[in-house]
This record gives sequence, structure tokens and C-alpha cells, in this order.
Amino acid sequence: MLAAVLHEAGPPDIFSFEELPIPEPAAGEVLVRVRATGVSYKDVVERNGTYRRDIIFPLVIGLEIAGDVTAVGAGVTRLRPGDRVCTKAFSSCGNCRYCRNGRETTCRQRRPVRGGYAQYTALPEDAFVPIPASLSYEIACMLGPGAGVALNAVRDTAHVEAGDTVLVTGATGGVGLPAVQIAKTAGARVLAVTRSAAKRDFLLEHGADEVIVAGDSEDFSRQVKPLTRDGEGVDVVIDTVGSVVFDAAFNSLAPHGRYAFVGQLNGDSIRINPARVFFKRAQLLGVGSVSRRQLEDVIAMTAVGHIRPQVARVMALRDLPEAHRLVEEGLVAGRIVIAP
Repeated sequence: MLAAVLHEAGPPDIFSFEELPIPEPAAGEVLVRVRATGVSYKDVVERNGTYRRDIIFPLVIGLEIAGDVTAVGAGVTRLRPGDRVCTKAFSSCGNCRYCRNGRETTCRQRRPVRGGYAQYTALPEDAFVPIPASLSYEIACMLGPGAGVALNAVRDTAHVEAGDTVLVTGATGGVGLPAVQIAKTAGARVLAVTRSAAKRDFLLEHGADEVIVAGDSEDFSRQVKPLTRDGEGVDVVIDTVGSVVFDAAFNSLAPHGRYAFVGQLNGDSIRINPARVFFKRAQLLGVGSVSRRQLEDVIAMTAVGHIRPQVARVMALRDLPEAHRLVEEGLVAGRIVIAP
């Protein structure tokens, strides 16, 4: 099979395209013929060396996977050959106290999903969720680590309600865009932040009520607050970008607001005086990954049109360096999908 292999971290052209044996599924694993893989920003930071957790070279990355089950290992009970599936971001043990209490994203034995930049991948059965025939592989591949994490952030962590005003940073990304749509479905008024004026119409067409165009270092709270009730700020921030926008996003938060940390796109840190938190009565919330239930929910929401993931381009596996360059430079709205 053809695979894009990383032997070290580096620029987009660091991938080595190699012929590898098709893996044999071990006990508890499922072999999947990869039909589509989304190019996520997590892939970018794993490739460029910013994200180093669980990275051991050589490595085939790619966590947003959809495809067909072709074989199963001993002990697999939920899936069978011929099933159409997509991935969560992690597999978990199913037996620890976190898994038993519905907090599987905190499982101490969880394993990251990787391997989508190849024609086949073998992963634990727990990493996969079935998808209906009505969803294309190109749409389904981005649901778990994208829309599923957005659902976790908006519904299950920040508890967005009808009447809330919600600010979403990185709003054209794989988590940001479904966060806009999920918040809108919940009855919120949604303000979307993007770095590109060219993406304004795209965001308005896909659920945003207002679009704020701002650079990474700009205090865009000056644009946000006049759009909110009494100019006090937003009720909820869904931050998919992290440290480079934290000050502006926190300044945009109203008293008693909820700030959900979803993503961190570089290795920088934030600094904040604790007094800013307690004087604002703010809640700072960490969003985990995506659980099986959350992924099942976003599959259902996508099937009826509440979530409308956008495919920017479908590219061949050997075009992966160009795909990574486009994503890293923020030149696309929606997801680039690789068809191995």
C-alpha cells in the first residue's frame, strides 16, 4: 500500500511516499480501507514538530479517517467487514472509571488515532463509529475530531443555551465551523472570528450572525463588544486557536461568561492575572476530545442537515505537501480531504 511516512518533523515536503505492507489487524483491531482523510491542524503541528506528545518516528499521521472495514481481529464484536466507519480522535479502554462514567476522553490508556495518510490502517475497534450510506466519506472523515469536538465544546462543556451570544475563534476551521453551526442550532447568536476578509461571506452563508476580521495580535474585543447586549461582551467563547488570541477573546467575554479552550495552534503560553478571572466571575473550561456518544450525535445531526461540514478540496495522497501548506497558511475555508 502507498503511505506518506514521517521520519522526522519538518516542513510540508518532509513526507516520504513509500510502499508498505498492508497491516494485519491484531486482537481487538479493525483493518480499514481508507477512503478519505481530513487534513487537520493537529496533523500540521505533529508534522512541523510543535506537537510532540506520543510522537515516535517513523510515523504515519492522519486522524480524520473514513473508510470501509475489510478485516477484523480476534475479539472484535461491534464491527464486521463491509461496514462504513469514521474515527474518533482516540481509542479508549472501555473499562476504567473514566470510561465507565462516560468520560472516555480522559482514559489513561487511550491511544491516539493515526494512520489516515495511507491506503489502509489498522486501529482498535473502539476508534471507529459506523456511518450511514447517506454520508459521503469526504464529509464523514471530519466529523469526529472536528464536529464531535465542537459538540463537546458547545453543548457539553460550555452549555450554550438559546439567547446566548457566542464568539468562535478560528471559525472556518474543522472545529470552528461546526461550532458556529451547533451554537446557531442551539438558539445562540454567533460571532465568528477569522483572519481573512475573503472568508466573511463564507461564514455568513454557513451560520454566523456577525463576522469579525482580525489579525492574530489585534484586540478584536473592540469590534466584538459593540455587537453585544449593552456592550458587555459575549456569554461564551469557543476558542479553537489558543494563546495568540487569548487576550482579545478574554477581553470580549462578558461578566459571568464561559471560556472554552478547544485548540492551541502553537507552542506559546498565556499569562493572566487571576484577578481578571474572579473580577469577571469567568469560568475557564478545558474541552477534551470526542466521545463515542458525541460522535454518534454529530453523525445524526449531519445526516439531517444541522451540521454542514464543508470540503474545500479533495486531493491525492501525493499532493499532501501542498495540502499541508494550504492548511498551515490558512488559505482555505473548510476542510482539505485526501483520497488515498
